[in-house]
Amino acid sequence: MIKKLYYQFKRYNIKIAREKATKKGLPFDENKYIKKQDASLPILLFYGVFIVFTGLFPSLVEYIPFWAFFTILLILIIRGLNHYFGWIRIEDR
Repeated sequence: MIKKLYYQFKRYNIKIAREKATKKGLPFDENKYIKKQDASLPILLFYGVFIVFTGLFPSLVEYIPFWAFFTILLILIIRGLNHYFGWIRIEDR
């Protein structure tokens, strides 16, 4: 269910970006935009979920260590950069 919502949100962002580009008369490279979305959306969604979580359960957030939040964020950043630039590729045999 969450994966389906994620892909719907991504498709909606692509649709809006395509409309803005055609409105401004600029060329729109959909593959490049999809790569940018795949790299940045997980980080933005992590921040969003964390903000909602802190709003709903402010007392529980005190017990989450900073290193856990920072580690998850660092992993998402490295994953996004790898996905965008393609440094490490997993090949099927």
